[in-house]
Amino acid sequence: MEQLKGLWRDTWWLWCLFGVISVVLAASTSWVVLVVLPCLSVSFCYFAYIRYDENGNEKGDY
Repeated sequence: MEQLKGLWRDTWWLWCLFGVISVVLAASTSWVVLVVLPCLSVSFCYFAYIRYDENGNEKGDY
C-alpha cells in the first residue's frame, strides 16, 4: 500500500490530468472513452509496485 501512496505523492497531478482529459474526451466524443479510466488504474498500480519499495520510497536505479 505504501507503494501506491509514494507514487500518488510524486505524480498526483499527472494522474488527475489523465482523468480530466479522459472525462473531457468522453463528454465531447463518446462515453466509450471512459474505458480508459480502469486502464489508468491498472497502469498506476503497475508503476507503483515497480518503481517504489515497500516503504513508499522510490527505488534507486540498478
